[in-house]
Amino acid sequence: MAKLSVVPFAVQEGATGIVQNSSERLTNRDAEGTTSGRSRIVRRQRACLRSVYALTGEKRCIERHLGVHYLIVGGTLYSFNGTTLTTLATLSTTSGRCTMAFNDNDQILISDGQLLRYWNGTTLTTVGGTASFTPGNVAYINGYGIVNSSGTGQFFSTTADDFSAIDALDFATAESNPDALQTVFVDHNDIFLAGTSTIEVWQDTGGVDFPFQSIPSAKIERGTAAPLSFAAEDNTVAFLGDDLIVYRLDAYRPTRISNHAVEEAIRGVSAAGRAAADAFVYTVSGHKFYTLTFPGELTVQYNYATGFWNRATTYGKDSWNVIGSAGRRSDYVLTDAGICELTPDLNQDEGADVVRTARSAPGYAGGRLITMQEFFADIMVGRTAIDVTAEVMLRVARDAETFGNVRTRSLGAIGEYTTRPVWRGLGQGRRPVIELSASGNFNFAIMDTLLNATAANS
Repeated sequence: MAKLSVVPFAVQEGATGIVQNSSERLTNRDAEGTTSGRSRIVRRQRACLRSVYALTGEKRCIERHLGVHYLIVGGTLYSFNGTTLTTLATLSTTSGRCTMAFNDNDQILISDGQLLRYWNGTTLTTVGGTASFTPGNVAYINGYGIVNSSGTGQFFSTTADDFSAIDALDFATAESNPDALQTVFVDHNDIFLAGTSTIEVWQDTGGVDFPFQSIPSAKIERGTAAPLSFAAEDNTVAFLGDDLIVYRLDAYRPTRISNHAVEEAIRGVSAAGRAAADAFVYTVSGHKFYTLTFPGELTVQYNYATGFWNRATTYGKDSWNVIGSAGRRSDYVLTDAGICELTPDLNQDEGADVVRTARSAPGYAGGRLITMQEFFADIMVGRTAIDVTAEVMLRVARDAETFGNVRTRSLGAIGEYTTRPVWRGLGQGRRPVIELSASGNFNFAIMDTLLNATAANS
């Protein structure tokens, strides 16, 4: 008999269509590399949502400007200073995503995909000179508000430091390739004009007739499948490409950051879900994440520090129902219930359970039958509040696909630091997959796992 000791536990999303080879999954948790300690990889739970302000209505966007957050919910534009929610204006639409941009005069440029409007501090008014095109998304650069014209290759610019009007001649066309623009996005004084198959980069050159010109050498031979997938963090831009691969820009070169498992999951999303994909970035306790959501179908997160991917969900849902800022630091996010704050020391989203799951790759011993005598999970124990029951659930798929019954073990009450979550007599299989999960109001951190097993000689 051959002795086995290690199960290849997940460090990121690795599940592909060939589940008998790869089934790794981290949901509502991520793997963090450490420089000290007995385990160099710790699987932590993601930051959870603390409710700040209850607010009903469809959540459409939220951005931060000079310490104040502005949000559109239903047909209403609000400001929020962390305590008080103030109604500013009423839009003519009540659904569909919006984008916002701000200038130094505290004006807000707003596109709801139908009309282009601006808030001047008192009223919400339609931007002059926009009747001839349907606005796409908005952005800001050096005093100018810019917006792409939906269904065309054109983008328009407001006058400097004034969002009130667009001159009929203040437009240009991204014409290196005849693909319609999907969005405009600004980062590091570069304007990214993203089409269906290419991205052009323009800059403010100070021209008299029109201030922006393209950088001929910066054309990116890659378009986008989702206009709202663009987000800026870590001194670069990430987005979902037209080939359903997630990229980050290295200078002006798109570098693939998704893995095959993530790409396979994205391909499984409906066409409508892919087009509606929405991204935001956030930083919690030094951990930076690019979060890409296909509403109602899938949410995947990229950890900038490790390059690992994980999934995120709202309880009972397939995606994580959160809307945040696409690249400017934001203290709050929007959920179905209202305004929330991402908090690392919480174990629940707005008081509701979060199912945190970690699943191994299939164990393998050259096709030999594996007998699993004992499985030990090195999990943080003895730190649960007195009135909380802390239990971890285990399931085994002995054939890598069919999971058996749930078996639970205690993680100990407060102070019970010698608790050992051990499962014995897990049966036999040729490709065993082990899954650990928990959903209670306690911290669920996995340091390591150990499987004591033997494999038959033939």
